[in-house]
Amino acid sequence: MTHHLIRAAILTGFAMLIVYLNQTDQLNLYIAPRMELYIKLSAVGLYAAAIYQVYAALQVRLDKHGKDCDCGHEHSSSIFKNIMIYGLFIFPLLLGFLVPTGTLGSALASKKGISFTGNSTGLITSASTASPSPSPPTKEQEITVAASIDHLFPYDEYTESNAAYGKQLYTQSLISVPEELFIETLTTLNMYQDALVGKEVEITGFVYREEDMGKDRFAVSRFVMNCCSADALPYGLMISWPKAMDYVEDEWVTVTGKLSTSTYLDNKILTLEATKLVRVKKPESPYVYPDINF
Repeated sequence: MTHHLIRAAILTGFAMLIVYLNQTDQLNLYIAPRMELYIKLSAVGLYAAAIYQVYAALQVRLDKHGKDCDCGHEHSSSIFKNIMIYGLFIFPLLLGFLVPTGTLGSALASKKGISFTGNSTGLITSASTASPSPSPPTKEQEITVAASIDHLFPYDEYTESNAAYGKQLYTQSLISVPEELFIETLTTLNMYQDALVGKEVEITGFVYREEDMGKDRFAVSRFVMNCCSADALPYGLMISWPKAMDYVEDEWVTVTGKLSTSTYLDNKILTLEATKLVRVKKPESPYVYPDINF
């Protein structure tokens, strides 16, 4: 009977933890939004399993043959063994309630390594380049430009969506890297460097710095979460700014500048030659997520 009640308490605790994280708007710090429904439903399952354990405990209580064993099987009488087994569940449960929820930042980025290329595996070289439009085009100009820039964005069956998105970015006077298409925008910028270098770009993220970057560069990055915080990886752009040392790690900034390239650790990467830096408040949801419909 005792074992059933302990199991019921543990199952109820995990269900309550899910409810607590949801009520305090912290659930999105652990899992991607598309997974939230499944996690909430799992709380219902945990409650149901806890109720069954209570029912089983009552059955043992009422069963005159259940005095020596909760479930009809032989169990170890070792208290230490029972404490160790249940402790494996109780300890993380206590951590969930007692330890303040934190967000991923520079400390983890230094361990996982930041990506400056998005999800792309390489650069797609266009046949030729053209200078970007100095101002937003009219509707008539958009049709003409779309027809004239096709050769700048070659594609195959795997990169067709990036090419179409690249054409949209090419016609914009300012490319703002949005939260909804954060990783897709960085990937497209990297894939079509020949066409998009020279454009004005704006990006928001946390400051990340490595010793090899020097005193006039740092990265602006965000963690991209696919399923949960365990698979989150940092992606961003290198920023070139004479007063880079004025900004500390994990400080959130919005950077505007001209897109160019530079060399870092013997690799050619996209670099934003900053013209404007603004300190901003850390967003409620510091993570961004891939667009599964892109």
